[in-house]
Amino acid sequence: MHLVRENLFIGNITDAAEVLQNGSTQITHILSVLSSASISFFTEWRSSLAIPSKEIKKVFVGGCGSDGGSASADDDLVDCSKNCLSPQKLLYLLEYAGKDLTLVRMAVPIRDMESEDLLDYLDVCLDFIEKSRKEGSVLVHCFAGVSRRYNLSIPTYVNAVSKW
Repeated sequence: MHLVRENLFIGNITDAAEVLQNGSTQITHILSVLSSASISFFTEWRSSLAIPSKEIKKVFVGGCGSDGGSASADDDLVDCSKNCLSPQKLLYLLEYAGKDLTLVRMAVPIRDMESEDLLDYLDVCLDFIEKSRKEGSVLVHCFAGVSRRYNLSIPTYVNAVSKW
């Protein structure tokens, strides 16, 4: 796990599993960018892991949240007119997770394929990172910590906040 800016860490699935299983004095939020939003992804990866979670809401393309409310982390409607995602595709899952359910985890289901347009997910990811950094600190991770989705989201965010 590497600190790249104040309250912003990047890492891989091993880093995230460690924080989710044992808690952390540094991390309060996790952004998981994996092929599946389900917390069971961690158990499928390593069968010895048992990570508790409690869903806050699921947000689908088109603004439909599973809680019946709005569709963004800030309870605003997600503007999906600029992306190519299929209607009713899961945009992200927001949940409490980890030891004592003290972490807030946003899981964004993105397959690591050229056909996936990362820009479709960028706004919700950047909003979550920004909000998380204000409330505590965030670990952004994918599976290996080297995929294109990971490499795109962090430099874009660093560039946006640094105004390079």
